[in-house]
Amino acid sequence: MLWFASPLAGYLCDRFGCRLTTLLGGLLCMVSLVATSFVQSLNLMYVTHSLGLGLGACFIYNSCYLVIGQYFHQRLSTATGIVALGASLGVLYNGPLLQMLLDSLGWRASLRSMTAAYGLICILSLAFNPNVEKKETTDSNLQNAEKADEEEGKKGISLYCSVWTFPTFTTVVISLVFGSFGMYIPYIILVSLSLS
Repeated sequence: MLWFASPLAGYLCDRFGCRLTTLLGGLLCMVSLVATSFVQSLNLMYVTHSLGLGLGACFIYNSCYLVIGQYFHQRLSTATGIVALGASLGVLYNGPLLQMLLDSLGWRASLRSMTAAYGLICILSLAFNPNVEKKETTDSNLQNAEKADEEEGKKGISLYCSVWTFPTFTTVVISLVFGSFGMYIPYIILVSLSLS
């Protein structure tokens, strides 16, 4: 779900700004974690945790990358690398931290305590300046594509879904979907190996 709702996240960032999209994503994650901590059914947990948390994380993740382009014009690659490093460091410390929370609090209280991190994200999202000037694009292909979309009458979310008409983009996205199925298998194998 983290990537599936990216067109919606892009639309919300353009329509309402990265600040409100990140704030909405953080609030959605908080509500999802609290709701998951109270559920009694595994099927309902799939909805509250997977759907809710995935959608909120998608809003946060995409808007954090999109806001970089508004703030950094000359050192955009470096800034993007630093943001990607932050996500990687989060994965690195997340496992031991969650295990500590599970051992000391149990899974329901651990989910509730994780809402503090998303509360911090909500507070930090308010630091995004909505009045930052957007960089003027010099790519004539992008400008021509936007003009063609306007001429065809595409508005709103249909404009963002039109990216699926580009074969290269579609191929990359489908490849990432299939690659993601195997991405987390090493985590599962490492846990089983460490227990034996």
